Amino acid sequence: MSTVLAWGTVRPASFPDRVAAAAAAGYDAIGLSVPYYRHLREQGWTHAEMRRVLDDFGISIGEVEVIFGFCAEPGPANVPERPGLVYADPEVEAVVLRLADEFGVPHAQAVGTFDTEPPGERAVRAFAALCDRAAPHGLSIALEFVPYTNIPDVATAATIVSAAGRPNGGLCVDSWHFFRGNADWHELAKAGSESFTMVQVNDGPVVAETGNVRLEAVSRRRCPGQGEFDLRRFLDVVRPPGDPRPISVEVYSTALDRLPSADAARAALAGLPDLLRR
Repeated sequence: MSTVLAWGTVRPASFPDRVAAAAAAGYDAIGLSVPYYRHLREQGWTHAEMRRVLDDFGISIGEVEVIFGFCAEPGPANVPERPGLVYADPEVEAVVLRLADEFGVPHAQAVGTFDTEPPGERAVRAFAALCDRAAPHGLSIALEFVPYTNIPDVATAATIVSAAGRPNGGLCVDSWHFFRGNADWHELAKAGSESFTMVQVNDGPVVAETGNVRLEAVSRRRCPGQGEFDLRRFLDVVRPPGDPRPISVEVYSTALDRLPSADAARAALAGLPDLLRR
């Protein structure tokens, strides 16, 4: 089974350090975020230079994130915790499609809006249209459920993906959002492992440690095997034994941010092999 070093696991890393850290720790690919890619381009990085670094270390780009508010009207999100966030941003989508063209990125993430407005039929149409725009670029769209968005759980996300009925549309399941949400094992199994085109693994305490669940999601995650999540059972459902599709290791952690990139990448991956020997 291949592994992806998610962008958020080594947030402070430069591009060469990120790629080198992934290779040294034994990952097959890295993930990128749209803002990070834009920053690289502003620094003067060309696609040829990026490709040379990737080729030197035998690493690919396995995922790109995130298309926020795909089902909303394009425009400012007006979310205090995320200043400057734009929903259904055509410029973000253009970057995602360009990365697919330039680097053969296979998967991109989409999430709902940071409110409780029911997604409804509009979300189905929007997801289908997004998948249709991505298809000519060889890109699949993975819809991620996040407890504090209008697509809060696996059942809601699976309903949208199924109703959209696009071959390049699937689900993204993040163990943090599953265990910190309603952790509905029945719905997880009902969705079927084949529907999870992206799987993101991390660990943590089941009960929030502070009153700020959103802040914990981007700062207090733990490396797989270092928390309370039942990751063995989780992986049995979403990546059964013998499934060769990649697992993305996504550990948003201020503790990892303080480590050298290679050490953070290695620590994040260290517990996964034991979890896979289930």
